[in-house]
Order: sequence, then structure tokens, then C-alpha cells
Amino acid sequence: MLNNTIKLKNYVWLVIVLIGALAYTLYLNYNLKEDLEDYKGYYKSVAVKYIQEIMEKPEMTAPEMEVTSVDFDSNMLLFQDLDGTQFSLRDFQDKILFINYWATWCNPCLAEMPNMAELYNEYKDNNEIVFLYLSKEDAQTIIDYIPKDESLKYLPIYKIITDDDLFATSGIPTTFIVNRKGKILVKDVGSALWNDPSVVNYINNLL
Repeated sequence: MLNNTIKLKNYVWLVIVLIGALAYTLYLNYNLKEDLEDYKGYYKSVAVKYIQEIMEKPEMTAPEMEVTSVDFDSNMLLFQDLDGTQFSLRDFQDKILFINYWATWCNPCLAEMPNMAELYNEYKDNNEIVFLYLSKEDAQTIIDYIPKDESLKYLPIYKIITDDDLFATSGIPTTFIVNRKGKILVKDVGSALWNDPSVVNYINNLL
């Protein structure tokens, strides 16, 4: 009977030790995850700042594309705002379109957003031009990220539902400028200073 009691106590202590070890391991893993998230956030901010230091104004050159005109009747690009309202390019026919493809994970995309916000602010009250910032990510992913980047709060952001081959690109960010007749005048791949006076003059000449 005494031996059984001793064995039971030993088992109890063993269980307590194992629980303590497990709790300590979980604590270490939790701290490791926090440290990893902090490091990822720091790396992201450093990468974005570096890209911003080397960005230049966009070239604003004609795109090298087989088809350079938007067929508003057949174009498959469908997107929704962060409240769930759906749109297609047909909704913006006869407007100048400024279309930017981006993503929350894309550091070059985020690097140009502050000057994108400045450019948009210049024309946000002008009904002749429409700005579309399009991401293929889930709407909730975009919504969750916006508080981390002040610039995104001021931009008209949309989640892509179906894309169209006309706007196929080798990478992001990619920006298109389309005139009122649906002709794609500019396709620019990579980060750029979109608040540069040359961009403002170019857009003003289209209005």
C-alpha cells in the first residue's frame, strides 16, 4: 500500500513537471512568433523606405501590347469595393481611367502608395477621371491591412473578382492610364513617383 502511494505521488509529480515543461515550451513559441512578426514588420518597413529612396518618375510611355483598346462590352474585369458593391469597366465608360494593380504583400506596391494618395487627392473631386486600385487578395486581407498603412485609407481600393487578359502583367505594381475612348496610353510596371509634376501635366492634358 505504501509503495502504491509513493508510485502515485511520483506519477503526480511527473505529470506536473510535464505540464510545466509544456507550458514553458508554449510560452517560448508564443514569444518566438511575436518576435518573428516584429522582425517581419521591421524588414517590411525598411524595404519600403529603401524603395522610396530610389523611385523615379514614371516614363509615361505607350504600352508594348498587341491590343491597346478596351472593349467595354466584352471586357471581363469585374471588381468590388470593400463594402461589397460590384463594378465593371462598363460602369466607367467615357471616363479617363487610372488603374493600379497592387497587393498588401508587395513592398514595391506599398512604397508608391503615399504619392499615389497625393495624386488621387489632386483629382478626387473630378468626375472625368476614375482611380481604381485593384488587388486579387481576399477583401478581408485588404481590410485587415489598411490600418497598418495610412496612405491606403485615402485610396479607392477594390478586390478583383474576375480579371481580364488585356491587363495581364509580368509583375506588380503595374499602372495603366486609359483615355475616354478606351485606348491604353500608359502601362508602367514597377514603383514610381506618381505625384511627380510630369504625371499631373499628363493627366491634365487628357481632361
